[in-house]
Amino acid sequence: MRRFSFLPGVLLFFSCQSLRQEVEPQQLADQPVKLIVACFIAPQDTVLAAKITRSRPILDDEPVNGLNITSARVTLENGSRSIVLKYDSDLQYYRADPEDFPIQAGKTYQLKIKTRDGRLLQAQTTVPDPARLQRAQLDSERVIENNEVKKRFFTRYYWTDLPNQRNYYQTNGVITYPCLTCSPIETVRQPVQFITGEGSQAIYTDEDSPDGPMTSAKGYMGASIPSNKHFFPVFFSRPFVLTASLLHVNNDYFRYHQALAQQLEIEDNPFAEPVPIPGNIQGGLGCFGAYNRSTVTVKLK
Repeated sequence: MRRFSFLPGVLLFFSCQSLRQEVEPQQLADQPVKLIVACFIAPQDTVLAAKITRSRPILDDEPVNGLNITSARVTLENGSRSIVLKYDSDLQYYRADPEDFPIQAGKTYQLKIKTRDGRLLQAQTTVPDPARLQRAQLDSERVIENNEVKKRFFTRYYWTDLPNQRNYYQTNGVITYPCLTCSPIETVRQPVQFITGEGSQAIYTDEDSPDGPMTSAKGYMGASIPSNKHFFPVFFSRPFVLTASLLHVNNDYFRYHQALAQQLEIEDNPFAEPVPIPGNIQGGLGCFGAYNRSTVTVKLK
């Protein structure tokens, strides 16, 4: 029997050989460069912003900071109204003041981009109606980490699904509290970490509860701590403020961010199938999407 012990290795070798495909490096380098657009608008925007970069072929050794497109004409339109977004070299994106071009729920907007070399990119998206975030509830739970009982602070959001339509939502939030051990005292800002089946992107559909009450996943605040310690004032200080946000997002926004979250989940797995990133940019890649934000503030004094 020992004389056949080499067979598994031989079979594995030939199996791998059958999967091999020769690729000429020049074929990778000759792939056409495409423009990538990211622009998301909402009635609550404090700035209208659009980021435009170019794709990077596999063998491209140009620095990443050279990928920005800085000289395009970027226009946002709604019927007879329009505004030109100007490039900000410090922020490295195109921007305009929303007071000069208010974004309104239910309206459809067109994004048009024309580059110096004559490329034309365009897309359109419709701003969804607002969905009211009813409340954000603070709580804590016991967790087991490295065989040790700990506890962690978290929040849940509650809202009611908008009726008679398919809806998509995203939750996010920020906590702020003073750092009393800092000199001078500083304000600490930390994002709420929602953990869902879609990775770090807390994105929801109303498929399971159409027209009914909806509840977010747990949004964790800070790290877990020993069970015999107190959140206040050992790890957090008062006033402790949670700024909770519910985004009612449209289909363009949802499909794009859902795919990004799925891609992040598998990026370290060499055996996972690649996740195609959907977009709605004609003539390029990326997404022009919209959302409507509802915000609730919870303060512990």
